[in-house]
Amino acid sequence: MNNNWFRRLLLSYLPVFFIVTTILFIIFFQIFNEQNRKEALKANEFLASQVTQYLDNSLRSIDFKVLREILTNPNLKNYYAVTGSDDVYAGIQAVQVIDELKIEYPLIDSIYMVRYRDDKVFSNGKPVPIEEFPDAAFIEDSRAAETQKWVGGRTFRAFPTEEGKQVITLIRGVGNGSGLIVVNVDLQTLQKSIMQMYDPEFTFVNIYNRSGGNLGDSGVTEEHTVKASSGEVFSEFTSSYSGWKVQTGLNNGKVVKFALQFYNIWFVFAVAVVLIGVVWVIYVTRRNYKPIQQIVTLIETVASQKQPGMGHSKENEFRFIQATLEQMIDQTKQYQEEYEENLILKKKYFFQELLEGTREFTADELSAEMNRFSLPQLDDRWTVMVVEIDRYSRFIDEYHVQDQSLLKFVLSSILQESARKEDTEVWAEWISDHRLYAILWLPDTPQPEESERRLLEGYLDQVEQYLNFTVTIGIGRVAVDLRGLRASFKEAVHALDYKAVLGVNRIIPYSDVPGSTNDVYEFLKTISLLVQAMRLSDDDWDKHFDKLFKQIHASMLSRQEIMNTIQLLFQHVNREFAELPREYHELWAEVMGHLLRNLEDWETAEDLQELCKDGFQKLAGQMQALRCSKKHRTHILEIRKYIEENYNNPDLSLNYLSDLFDINPKYLSKLFKDEIGEKFVDLLISQRIEKAKQLMQETDRAIQEISEEVGYTNYNSFNRAFKNVVGVAPSDYRKAN
Repeated sequence: MNNNWFRRLLLSYLPVFFIVTTILFIIFFQIFNEQNRKEALKANEFLASQVTQYLDNSLRSIDFKVLREILTNPNLKNYYAVTGSDDVYAGIQAVQVIDELKIEYPLIDSIYMVRYRDDKVFSNGKPVPIEEFPDAAFIEDSRAAETQKWVGGRTFRAFPTEEGKQVITLIRGVGNGSGLIVVNVDLQTLQKSIMQMYDPEFTFVNIYNRSGGNLGDSGVTEEHTVKASSGEVFSEFTSSYSGWKVQTGLNNGKVVKFALQFYNIWFVFAVAVVLIGVVWVIYVTRRNYKPIQQIVTLIETVASQKQPGMGHSKENEFRFIQATLEQMIDQTKQYQEEYEENLILKKKYFFQELLEGTREFTADELSAEMNRFSLPQLDDRWTVMVVEIDRYSRFIDEYHVQDQSLLKFVLSSILQESARKEDTEVWAEWISDHRLYAILWLPDTPQPEESERRLLEGYLDQVEQYLNFTVTIGIGRVAVDLRGLRASFKEAVHALDYKAVLGVNRIIPYSDVPGSTNDVYEFLKTISLLVQAMRLSDDDWDKHFDKLFKQIHASMLSRQEIMNTIQLLFQHVNREFAELPREYHELWAEVMGHLLRNLEDWETAEDLQELCKDGFQKLAGQMQALRCSKKHRTHILEIRKYIEENYNNPDLSLNYLSDLFDINPKYLSKLFKDEIGEKFVDLLISQRIEKAKQLMQETDRAIQEISEEVGYTNYNSFNRAFKNVVGVAPSDYRKAN
């Protein structure tokens, strides 16, 4: 067995092994490098925290010592209190305090004291006027500052001829604004103390004051400054005491440079290996791809003949072969789908032309079209049927769009299955959303009408059994030619128009459609009586309403004729209510708007009757309430006045007032709450108690006598009512007033 092809493949993919190995090695080195970086980060975080802690402890201890000396040392207090000849001795004492501080804290470079009493600065053992002191500008700024604490770094000179030093300064006020103590810490000494914590060859530490200035810019040598600026910041801490920020990181020194160079060497080596592997694969592939090249050339020749603009990439022949084959398969599938889709649309369009008569066919054209769509020839008897989904608005609300399409397909399939059971054919198409139109070939039997009846009844039974909705079927008469077929189509549609009076879930043959007996005069008479009763709020309006729909049922009107009758009713109501006050017209406009919005959703005359009756009942109730409200609104004012004048009548009650003013007690109670805002009983008690309070304040009459005068024959009832309203008993109320 010849293994030449195996060896070629082995040599082709061997470089991949080296490439993958090199990449894995690079990944390992990168992970190792990242681990070292994390360790460096941890070390720098610890260094930054230690430097921050050292700074805080050093500066805080100096600050604490100075503050304690200010508060407790009598020599300092004496210096800021004396003037004149006593100043020499006080200065000697101040020098002792300064020397003690400098001995205790070696970081302190110099201390001077400012006394505002005579504007003198005590520095280096002698007083100097502030304006002659080299640090005069700083003293003025410190005196004006609201807060006085550590400031740095800055240049300080004790004498005008002396070279300035970089210091950080502590400023503390003395004795309610009598002076300042200024302590300067040598920044270079502080920096050297910090540098003992790390090796500047590899690590740098930057300290920034509150304003962002680097305290190490002139506190260390130039060599270290350059390294700090060229390194990468690894960690950062901010002091809670001084507000200074400490940054630490690694210098790009010898070790770091060597590590980077070492990493670069490996990276270059890995890239070189990858390039060598790529060159090797290209070389071997070019030697061994000749059989594939022949296949590619063949496919390219065929493809370019069919699609002149089509080309391929010679760098990837396998992809070209795959793309070409996939494109050929997709095009074949697309052509098949387009053909089937166009065939379905053309078949539906031909169906419409056949039934609606928009195109005339010769016998040969008709036969050719029927053969084209694999349909039986129209050379026998047939009829047209229209299947309509009942309650279609509910059908839309209950089912998703995809489910609606599926259910419509099921309706069509059930019809096809029912036709096969009767050994006949049916051609059905969904021409509209809610109607399935079908041509039914009648079987060649002695009684084809009986087969048609069984087919349709079985179809209705299956729909009702397996689906959650029903359908109604309109059937045209039997046709024997194309003209009769189109007439049968119109008859089936016309038969469905009588579903409104004949009902749903049934078969309506055109031959069973009764003739309409539309007596317009009787309809107008009933509508006139109904509208008049509504206008006068006559309770008999519903009798006229029911009579109108009985006439509609008896006259066997189609859906359109019923709609015309309802529109006639609305026109009469509009005309009558236009003459009534605006309130009544607005009531009818609201009811009619609701009716018009729902007027297309009814299926049967019973649905329409229920819809309209609900609207008219609402209108009648609102009109009755409006009339009663207007009638008794004036009475309620008279009744309230009567209560205010006759509150002391013990017999005064709701029934008493209803008999007196001839108003129903329940309606009178409702009027009190709606118009006055409180119940009758609450209004009466309020009137009586207010009068009783007035009599107890203005007279000395007995409480028993007052209770009888305001209408209470029983003292206990008066006592209980008074206490509920006022909160205290009548006797306690009289004592308090």
